[in-house]
Amino acid sequence: MSYKVWRLTHRYAFSNWKWLMTISSVILIIISITGIVLIHEHDTQFFAKTRVSTSILPDHYQIKLDNMRAAQGVTTHFKKDSDSVPLSWLMYDLHSGEFFGKWAWIYYDLISVALIVMSVTGVYMFFVLINAERKTKKRKEAK
Repeated sequence: MSYKVWRLTHRYAFSNWKWLMTISSVILIIISITGIVLIHEHDTQFFAKTRVSTSILPDHYQIKLDNMRAAQGVTTHFKKDSDSVPLSWLMYDLHSGEFFGKWAWIYYDLISVALIVMSVTGVYMFFVLINAERKTKKRKEAK
């Protein structure tokens, strides 16, 4: 296949669904930022001290918090923390996809596969097909 055919295939496969690719790009940015934050979470006390109110988060955060406290035998004598979760929970859930629901891991996998396909076809186009095009042009110019 020529470079033009590969380029058209690459463009057609990934540019016709611009809205899906835009959402996927935003998700990839969230994954990247939260990954960096999680790596450096222990470098500062900010993440250990900061809490996020469960009123602005999905319902499963309050349920998770209540279940954890019940399992530990902790009652609600910590009034200020009774309806908030650590920021690190939110960062981890954004990074792993749990924030978006239990089926988000499938979407994360699809984004990963699309990124791999785009990367592999882009590298192939760059190293193999462009070099083949250059050699073809040199042969034509030599004749």
